[in-house]
Amino acid sequence: MAKKILVACGTAIATSTVVAKKIEKICKEQGIACMTVQCKATEALSKVKTLKPDVLVSTTQIIGDPGIPVINGRSFLTGVNHQATIDELLAALK
Repeated sequence: MAKKILVACGTAIATSTVVAKKIEKICKEQGIACMTVQCKATEALSKVKTLKPDVLVSTTQIIGDPGIPVINGRSFLTGVNHQATIDELLAALK
């Protein structure tokens, strides 16, 4: 079964698209079937309730506790601590 990954950013347009594509590539390389869904950070908690994703990756702060692992996705944009973020994502998906 494919892992569901919710990707949140400020507007759910450009930044989340870049991050989602990078996550999809990483998962494919690791043999992990995944489905990414993008949303605005302000919608993240309600999307978690309806979509029931395995993990939430966000490029901005999420206010509240979604009850699932939340990964800071800024490194997918900046490259800073990139491998550590990949490791954290893969651990959350396994």
